Amino acid sequence: MMTTFFERLFAFRANRQEVAILYFGRASEFLMTTAERMALPAGGCTLAQVLESLRQRSDRWADELDERHVICTVNDAPAGPFAAIEPGCEVHIFSRKSIFEP
Repeated sequence: MMTTFFERLFAFRANRQEVAILYFGRASEFLMTTAERMALPAGGCTLAQVLESLRQRSDRWADELDERHVICTVNDAPAGPFAAIEPGCEVHIFSRKSIFEP
């Protein structure tokens, strides 16, 4: 059976205890990144823990990923702070703020 590139990539991430994080719109512009992979702790974690880890990078990250203006999906489904993040998941991060807001 033939597998697609994305199926192989998903399996690779799951084996390495990683999650894919994709940034869209304002979040992508202000954080100057579109995607990354993040290693997860052995037991997995929640979306809130992933976001907190990202916020610790700098004040810019903390401001942009503030829970008041961030919208996230996990594997294309809307997700709240207690959503389980497991190896192989794909997290999409959007901002409620306009790209024109300070």
